[in-house]
Amino acid sequence: MESKQTKFILLVIAIIIVVIGIGLVVNKVQGPDKYDGFAQSLKANGAEFYGAFWCPHCQAQKALFGNSKKYLPYIECSNPDKSSTQICIDKKIENFPTWMFKNGITLTSSDTIPTICSIITKDKAATGEAEICAQVASQYYKTWVFSNHKFSIKSPVEPVHTGDVWKFPVGSEITGEVPLEFLAAQIGYTLPQ
Repeated sequence: MESKQTKFILLVIAIIIVVIGIGLVVNKVQGPDKYDGFAQSLKANGAEFYGAFWCPHCQAQKALFGNSKKYLPYIECSNPDKSSTQICIDKKIENFPTWMFKNGITLTSSDTIPTICSIITKDKAATGEAEICAQVASQYYKTWVFSNHKFSIKSPVEPVHTGDVWKFPVGSEITGEVPLEFLAAQIGYTLPQ
């Protein structure tokens, strides 16, 4: 008889330990994430992140933020039938992911002459341009491609270039997967270690 009582007590204790363990794990998951403040700061500083639900590069960009992606200033550009939403048509968003910043874009690059792609007609790059232009050129803006960055910048006007610093005006777009460090630099945010 005592053996059954002991087994029962041990079972109850084991269940309590499991419930407490699950509670601790759930509370840890629900606690603040490493990039919550960064994602919220991007939004508070007027950054805009345009993407499409079907875009693998957009999903990869969001994944860099982990659970903090829920705070991103994300704007969906695709309707369920994969047609563009009106806001993205109005903003001239052509590729995904695309980032815009209320104060423009500042980029540091040792490229003295980056690849510059001319404005193109729909689906046709200018003759004689670099091969990359066929992939990144815009029908609205010139596109700048820097060799030490894996994204391109589309701008309605020429950037101001001083030394290795390039300043693109308000309305410029960064297209491609952008490193968190670069995004943080655009708003003067220090990423957590």
